[in-house]
Amino acid sequence: MTASNRVLDTATLRSMHPADLAKVFEECDPSLHGELLSRLDDEKRADLLIHLDPMDRQQLLEQTSVREIAELIGELESDDAADVLGDLEEDTVVRVLEVREASEPEEAEELRELLKYPKDSAGGLMQVEVASIRQSASSTEAIQALRSWQDDVENMHFIFVVDDEDRFIGTVRMARLALAEPHTPIADLMEIKFVEVRPTIDQEEVARVFAKYDIISLAVTDEESRLLGRILVDDVVEVMEEEADEDAYRMVGSDAEELLYGDRPFKISLIRLPWLVVNLVGGFCTGLLLWIFQATLEETIALVAFVPVITAMGGNVGSQSAMIVIRGYATGRIDPSAVSTTVVREGSIGLFMGLLCGGMIGLVSVAWLGDPTLGIVVGSAMFAAMSVATAIGALAPVAFRRLGVDPAIAAGPFVTTANDITGILIYMLTATALLS
Repeated sequence: MTASNRVLDTATLRSMHPADLAKVFEECDPSLHGELLSRLDDEKRADLLIHLDPMDRQQLLEQTSVREIAELIGELESDDAADVLGDLEEDTVVRVLEVREASEPEEAEELRELLKYPKDSAGGLMQVEVASIRQSASSTEAIQALRSWQDDVENMHFIFVVDDEDRFIGTVRMARLALAEPHTPIADLMEIKFVEVRPTIDQEEVARVFAKYDIISLAVTDEESRLLGRILVDDVVEVMEEEADEDAYRMVGSDAEELLYGDRPFKISLIRLPWLVVNLVGGFCTGLLLWIFQATLEETIALVAFVPVITAMGGNVGSQSAMIVIRGYATGRIDPSAVSTTVVREGSIGLFMGLLCGGMIGLVSVAWLGDPTLGIVVGSAMFAAMSVATAIGALAPVAFRRLGVDPAIAAGPFVTTANDITGILIYMLTATALLS
């Protein structure tokens, strides 16, 4: 059945999961989008909005009135509503919140608070709809209080416990609460808290907390541990996908922002161009170095044959080291306070690989050209170039991180260009020193 036919099948549309609806929306002809939306109720349209590709969502919002957006926002959880508002122009956000404030002033104020946090922070991920009960309550009182949260039952895995000053102190599992004897004190049922996060921490750190403790919900608290909201594991899965995409794009000198410009080649070109310019400058520098050392090359023209080998091996080992350090940061396997251990390890690996590869290429050059001195030059240069490239690859992500720049950039054109230049310089200096 084609996407266009499915648009006309109202019963099928209304029974579909929002993720599948988003697929239909993206595949069908844009002229049918209005008909598709008209056959969905408000809740389904709001869920569809969340599952759409960022570019499609932005285009849809541009064609939707402020009042309609406000109605859709009202159907969403606070974290999803804040995400949708984050895609809008500032003046549109103000108008949407004014419409919501007329009917739901408390909800509008909550959204204003959420929008103060960066999208890539814990505050940007959290939702304020959180079931909580005081430590002094009983199991019967807790169950009665939970009835007011019945609309959120599918995401309610446990209830948060707070003290008399609303400070987060622990949790009670829903199964344990349901099986407890009537009037059992919550204090006897709860588990003492073992982790919480502040709203300002980065979303990558949030993802690491979820992975470390294998949890499905995480409390977000202020500096005095007062409960502000919660983060659910489904949002963290999206974070992991976003971070992986972002790293992949940056490693090749681009940015995940280009997803928003799928049909605008000029915009995408402007995003990719800066790092290509870095490569262009790097290529010019390597050419300039070869020109500077032309006397050495003219004296022993055979040196030219090994230039691609030296640069390629240096670039490869440098990128490997950079990738190891970047993934170590991303997964939490590398502690920023003990990064020197990793750098030393990568340096040792570079020395060993350089010695092995340098010895091999040196022997090959002697067997090929019959000149032992040339073999020593090529082998020594390979050893030095690979050792230095590994050090650059390991140190570059560390330096970028300390400068507040995403370390993933270091695995792309930067390391490749830097190692090309250093590799050629080492090779030419070695040749000049030994062959003269």
